[in-house]
Amino acid sequence: MKRSFGVKVLGCTMGATMVLGGIGSMMPNTALAGSSDKEEGPIDVWQRAAVDYDKVANVQGGFTFTQDTLTPADEVFNLFGTATTTICAKPGYAFDEVTHEDYYVNVGGVVDKVYSIGLDEIERMEAERKDMRCTCGMSPAVAMASVTGVKVSDLVEMAGVGAGANTITFKDKDGYGLPMPLSYVMEKEALLVYQVGDKPFSDGERLQVWIPDTVAKYFTRAVAEIELSVSEEVPEVEGPDADYRAKVSILNTVSDSFKVGDLIAFEGYADDCGTKVTAVEFSLDGGETWTSFDTSSSDAEDWVYWHFDYTPEQAGIYKLDVRAVTEDGTVSPLGSSTVFEVEE
Repeated sequence: MKRSFGVKVLGCTMGATMVLGGIGSMMPNTALAGSSDKEEGPIDVWQRAAVDYDKVANVQGGFTFTQDTLTPADEVFNLFGTATTTICAKPGYAFDEVTHEDYYVNVGGVVDKVYSIGLDEIERMEAERKDMRCTCGMSPAVAMASVTGVKVSDLVEMAGVGAGANTITFKDKDGYGLPMPLSYVMEKEALLVYQVGDKPFSDGERLQVWIPDTVAKYFTRAVAEIELSVSEEVPEVEGPDADYRAKVSILNTVSDSFKVGDLIAFEGYADDCGTKVTAVEFSLDGGETWTSFDTSSSDAEDWVYWHFDYTPEQAGIYKLDVRAVTEDGTVSPLGSSTVFEVEE
């Protein structure tokens, strides 16, 4: 028995279909018995493909999961470094470069003492290293990264919270930032981050706020000001859009077909931004039946990074669908799929 590995793709592909081996297009272009010679358009291919796949009811395979797998730093920057302000925090490339020595953060507003602190001094403070997710609330993008920075609470303590202050805003060099409840940021132990993995941020951004279980639009880049204020109505922290709850993705693809009896190894993640994922489910018959694997022993702070091994018993063209289920009963609105071919 041969184990066939795919090439792991750490970009996010939720809701998309990846091609495995020898198929040559997003959907198989095989001839059907009784079909005409009329050339098919893309819509025809997609519609026909819905019934083209060979099906296996109640698919069985080996399943394991971990929660300590991290996204490489380069992929984190690729996923979120080009995001627009409307989806995530403003991208780092949009800012002018600032030398390490000239980068300062102002802490002010409703505080006992306004002060400025340089990046050099921030890096000399007691550092915190934490594994944390970064997930867009309005797109499939998600990453799990090891970040290094200082506690926001330490910076706030140095200024002293003024009377009635209940809101905090992290502003970039252009003044962009979203207000958040001060108590929320303190309870979540937010970090002002200067390094992802072993890589510092670019000369344009230098510092970024990271907050556990919080969508990335609050992760202001190039933080230049931390402002405390008094709000009559404390701002609400928004979570992921309903379409992007229970995110799930298959992260590997290959460039060759498989043989009957091969052990095919799939891997990917499931995550719901602070809500526990209690099951990952697989279907090989277009969603007519689902095989559920329990992940209720996982915690909600980290993503569920899963592995699923499947051994095909017959030749054919198959589509594997994956979805996640959370502790509050949410089922992935957008699942993930991959198509693969098995030969005799």
